[in-house]
Amino acid sequence: MAGATATPRHLYVHVPFCRERCDYCDFSSVAVGEPEAAGSRLDAYVEAVHVEWEIENARFGVGRLETVFVGGGTPSLLGEARLERLLEPLAPRLTPHAEITVETNPEDVTPEYADWAAARRLRVSLGVQSFDRRLRETLGRRAAADPETAFTRLREAGCVNLGVDLMFGLPGQTLAEIEVDLEVVDHLRPEHVSCYELTIAAGTVLAARLELGAAGRLGADPPELPDDDCTATMFRRIIAELGGLGYAWYEVSNFAQAGRRCRHNVAYWRGCDYLGLGPAAVSTVGAQRRRNADDAGAYLKALLAAPPAAPPREVEHLDPGMRARERLFLAARTGAPVPLAELAPALDETAIEPLADGGFIAVRGGRLRVTRKGRHVANEVCVRLFRASSF
Repeated sequence: MAGATATPRHLYVHVPFCRERCDYCDFSSVAVGEPEAAGSRLDAYVEAVHVEWEIENARFGVGRLETVFVGGGTPSLLGEARLERLLEPLAPRLTPHAEITVETNPEDVTPEYADWAAARRLRVSLGVQSFDRRLRETLGRRAAADPETAFTRLREAGCVNLGVDLMFGLPGQTLAEIEVDLEVVDHLRPEHVSCYELTIAAGTVLAARLELGAAGRLGADPPELPDDDCTATMFRRIIAELGGLGYAWYEVSNFAQAGRRCRHNVAYWRGCDYLGLGPAAVSTVGAQRRRNADDAGAYLKALLAAPPAAPPREVEHLDPGMRARERLFLAARTGAPVPLAELAPALDETAIEPLADGGFIAVRGGRLRVTRKGRHVANEVCVRLFRASSF
């Protein structure tokens, strides 16, 4: 895989716990209530991650780590003391300017947490979804914490690398409400902004609620999803207005001030090797991908056994066709050029000319690049470029 290194230099740690699951969520997470009540389970999880790190470090001989991303779930639910313990064994491996990101919910940003994050020089990714409380409640975000207050507390504590995660295409959301969120971004000036279109995942509480609403079983005028034209307009407005505020659109859903791109995610999109620790975490090293089972109980049982064992996981071999497809999918999200030779195992060369004529891709010097226009429909462009036999 392009960008692969002798040993992985990027680490993802998955924290599978939340106070309660949001209505739209289909990620790997377990509702545990308040951290005070779940303390022993959270402590056991930190210990298990340490054991898995030792196993993986022995397997791959990890040298230096350039990035660490703690995601979830709700990593900030662990609190600053447990997060410090979680990160402690990694300290000897970090490069001097390693990027450490912790996804954080506004309700967890106490003065103590903000001071710790600032002292640690963390990159904090604040889960906002929307600055409009009504829209957050539509998504099942029931916490009353104000995202603006949490952001300000982090900034005043001295955090200099803050990101906010927003969503669009929410039930009942209007273009005017998108504008309000962007005005708040303009006021707060985070270094990074992520904007994701809501995906309605089957089996979630939100999917069931929308079905009941469509059937007329939720009373008068339940909120409806914006149609495709409306969400496309929202997305174009987001790109244009964030661009006007000085944020570069460097990946389909991500925008950053100069020098503030998320280095961890950029490594993914460049096809670099990475390790994943925790339930449901994924590792890709060379031509092998491993997925830990999405079962926090089985994860803890295996790693805290005597002697410890690797957690249950699936192993996948990435053949040349798969690696070529992934290389293009990842590069398409950022507009990065890819040598045609790397795409050859999966590329349908007859699709190149019509896509280039339409302005969706550009080919120059033996390298293919998905254009800014093409990034609006990146997945569709990639599917057109793949040979049917490669699926």
